[in-house]
Amino acid sequence: MLPRLRQISHREIFQVDANLHQRSLREKQLAALSQDVHVEYNLNDSLRSAARMFLLNHHPVELEPVAALSGIAAQMQEDVIIHALDGEKDWMAYGHVSFPSGWRPEENIGRPLKQIHVPVPGMDLAKSQKLVETMIHHGPFERFVWSVVFDDRFNFHPQQPRSPFDLADPVVFVKLERQVTIGFPEQHGALFLLSQSLIGPSQIDRPALAKAINEMSNEELQYKDLHQCKTDLLKWLRQ
Repeated sequence: MLPRLRQISHREIFQVDANLHQRSLREKQLAALSQDVHVEYNLNDSLRSAARMFLLNHHPVELEPVAALSGIAAQMQEDVIIHALDGEKDWMAYGHVSFPSGWRPEENIGRPLKQIHVPVPGMDLAKSQKLVETMIHHGPFERFVWSVVFDDRFNFHPQQPRSPFDLADPVVFVKLERQVTIGFPEQHGALFLLSQSLIGPSQIDRPALAKAINEMSNEELQYKDLHQCKTDLLKWLRQ
């Protein structure tokens, strides 16, 4: 199972921040101009409808009830993914993803969870099927993933150029992604909500981050794109 997965109550599903909400909407509009934010593969109508109605009925921001699920997602702070299950086959059936952290939604649509997570170091791929079933029949669940970035933005699609770390003029943020899953057992699928925030340089716990980076394997450093700047980044964190 994915690490740090925590079951939460339904009232904890949405954590909308007014400032983050407005910023997310602005950055979603920019992302839509330069990349594929909307992808879909073999999403059945019942699962689509269940996800759409859940968002309209439970999102704390009043959403305009447009017909298209993409139109609903474009109004939200969160990115939206739907994962489907049919017997022993699972796949990413839908995505409205403006802020991917180094992955391409257009390449992962239609793929099973096991294949999507192949690049993740330390991921127990043998438990992917069990994880999908757990997300659909239990939950909701919450987990957080983080990355160190050197640009003040949410969108890190691979086609967006990244700034390198510059020890002489350091710009450092910790990008925190909150992931929440909501299961729809009758429709054989699960809804993923991904929300972004940035921890700025003055708020970073430097000793904790230095310790985490120093303890990473080479594979983990490469996955988080820190392998080339580890030495200089640790110097800055330990100043």
